[in-house]
Amino acid sequence: MSIRDQIIKADDLGSEIVSIPEWDVKIEVRAQTVDQQFDLLDRVRKPDGDMDTKLLSIETVLVTSYDPDTGELVFDPADRDMLRSKSSRAFQRLFRAANTAAGLETEDQVVSDLDDVPTVETSTS
Repeated sequence: MSIRDQIIKADDLGSEIVSIPEWDVKIEVRAQTVDQQFDLLDRVRKPDGDMDTKLLSIETVLVTSYDPDTGELVFDPADRDMLRSKSSRAFQRLFRAANTAAGLETEDQVVSDLDDVPTVETSTS
């Protein structure tokens, strides 16, 4: 089997079940694909090129939190404001798990690493 075939077959999008005692729930936090991560970066990049770190953390939790029983996303975009009003401890549990799934350790490392990602120019013809 070639290296390419091994990469194609690899199940590399792991997940973790995270207990959120403040909400009395368990949430599956899934790793993002490359496309999902770039879409997220496009949504949180400010016009000056910097990252909106508050929006980055909210969007990350929105797109990585799944119901472990149904496999459906827990939150939708309309839940941004609701999440802002919830326990920071509970929120940080999810955000930390999402960062770990992405291979990142801390919010500072996330922001630092994402600041190094070049803006992707797309042309519309």
